[in-house]
Amino acid sequence: MHKLKEKIDYYRQHWFVRSVATLQAGSFAGTLVQALAGVFLARLLQPELFGVYSLAFGLASLGGLLLGAGTQEAVSTLLGSAYAKQNSEEVKEALAFLIKLTLYAGLITIFLLLFFPMVSNYFYGDPAIGWYAGIVVLAVFLSSSFSAVVQLALQVSGRIKILTLIIFGDQFLRFSISLLFVFLGLGVLGAVAGQFVGAAVIFVISLFIWERLRRQHPIFPSLRGLISDIREVSVQKYFGFSFWVAVDRNIGNLYMALPVVLTGIYVSTGEVSFFKLAFGFVNLALSLLGPISMLLNIEFPKMQIEDSAKFARNFVRVSVYGVFLSLGLTLAAVIAAPFVFRILYGDSFLPSIKYIFGLFIYGALYGIGVGLGPMWRAINKVKVSIAINLIILGVGIPLGLLLIKGFGSWGSVIMVTLLFTVSHFISFIYLMRDLKLKYQNGK
Repeated sequence: MHKLKEKIDYYRQHWFVRSVATLQAGSFAGTLVQALAGVFLARLLQPELFGVYSLAFGLASLGGLLLGAGTQEAVSTLLGSAYAKQNSEEVKEALAFLIKLTLYAGLITIFLLLFFPMVSNYFYGDPAIGWYAGIVVLAVFLSSSFSAVVQLALQVSGRIKILTLIIFGDQFLRFSISLLFVFLGLGVLGAVAGQFVGAAVIFVISLFIWERLRRQHPIFPSLRGLISDIREVSVQKYFGFSFWVAVDRNIGNLYMALPVVLTGIYVSTGEVSFFKLAFGFVNLALSLLGPISMLLNIEFPKMQIEDSAKFARNFVRVSVYGVFLSLGLTLAAVIAAPFVFRILYGDSFLPSIKYIFGLFIYGALYGIGVGLGPMWRAINKVKVSIAINLIILGVGIPLGLLLIKGFGSWGSVIMVTLLFTVSHFISFIYLMRDLKLKYQNGK
């Protein structure tokens, strides 16, 4: 008992655990806001319109892949290494590169938005879904530009409390304003417009936070200097590494977006609502694992430089802890679902509950993937991850369509479970073998 108490005290005082706990508190608060907003949005819009809202977000997830978190996570690896070495030139170049690449991706994406109404009309028979998706993508563009730079700088400088506040503030503003607009009678248009307005407010707030941060940490450039660096930074210098990381991360985004988008092809918008709520409910619980991955993007490159043996051991430890955490979180979600849906969503959305039970295996095993992305980037083997996931998607998408066509939303549940579980376990086994070989060879 004495050793157990010492172990608990050690983890309670460890800075990484404290940082994760702080981010998880903010994540939980943001999740709660998002969940409550989702409840009221579902009640106000009802299954049919909420299905339209869900399809718009699913289409936006696909259309906004170039703006996804991939580039940000790639730069986080570069920035973590540069900050650990206190190399101000590399810090400046990494941040300027992120903004420049985001601007390029934004221009391409805005052009693609013009085709969204035609795509949505072809698949769903409603061009308005495409226009709604375009507004959501514009909100993502704002969130992935300067706001992303500020969040990365806060993370590497250890300003976790401020980082937590800005992440929570982003969730709170976007969903609160969306709910307000829907309550005022603006329907689905109000729901997506609220996302854009909230992202714009956070963008402005980020400008003020940056100026304060750089005065406390001179290693970061001024806003004027950063704008100047955008013109001068070479895209080619970091593009090779960041491109593959972005592709890998956005394949992950594709995994999340595809189930809802594919489900809408074969089932009604009302049924899409039920599956969307079930999938979202389980993922809201699993979102508490997000802060661990976020911090590992910075910490794994540092560990690799400082202690390679510790680096390998911590990957295994994080993966095992991740499974236990995801199992507990999913179990809690399954137990709470009947009460939450009956009390908050009402009888109209009770069909969602059976799909939450069906997603138990998906959620319980999800945690093994918590350290996969950061590890692939740290050892610079992102291309292997891409190859694994492309093969799984190549097989999984046709299989998923057959399952959805034959079993409706239950086919979507089976598809989600197979895609994520197979991908995570194959990647984990590969990385374990690779790290074991490097450790045995003394690399």
